Amino acid sequence: MPTDYRHLYADAVTSKLEPGEVIVALSEAKRPHGLAPDPPPRPPDPAPGDGAAVAGMGLANVALSGIEAIDNIGGGGPTDWLIRLFFGRAARGRLDSVAADYVRAVPTDAKLLAVVTDRRLVVFRVGRSTEVRPFGERRRPVVAAKLKPLWSVARAEVTGARRRWHRLHGARLRVTFRDGSWLELTGPLCLGRQRAGELRDALGG
Repeated sequence: MPTDYRHLYADAVTSKLEPGEVIVALSEAKRPHGLAPDPPPRPPDPAPGDGAAVAGMGLANVALSGIEAIDNIGGGGPTDWLIRLFFGRAARGRLDSVAADYVRAVPTDAKLLAVVTDRRLVVFRVGRSTEVRPFGERRRPVVAAKLKPLWSVARAEVTGARRRWHRLHGARLRVTFRDGSWLELTGPLCLGRQRAGELRDALGG
């Protein structure tokens, strides 16, 4: 029988939302594996008084920030093709994009809770449980102290969501944003097709 995530998390999540904010859908999830490349190096500062160099460095900074992008398949090393083969891409977008903020804020090794409200998409980190219970007994609701907000984005920034297939997981959820970037949520044991579909529908995908 599927775990009732509302039973487990609704009270704890509600205590961390804004006044009047309503939960629409939620699910445990993971951020797919894959390493984002480091940001491009900052150009060296020009010598004092060199106006042409100052202008050149400014243009270089603009070009780097506009062209460079996150792409969760590694940093250009010889094993990137293997990471792509097994894990695909977890997020993509410019370094100043919504997806880039997600990559910086959300680790791949954490147990996550993705929550869609009437205002936002919020990702919480779920603390490690020390609960010991007999086999088959229902899990107790999670206390608010076990949830740490990691990242959120306004619903107005979301332009779509779709459930997609991946060789390691048939129910990955891709969320796209107004700036053209996107991220994915996964979790073979916690984010099945039904829950991925619920999140998609809640986001208007």
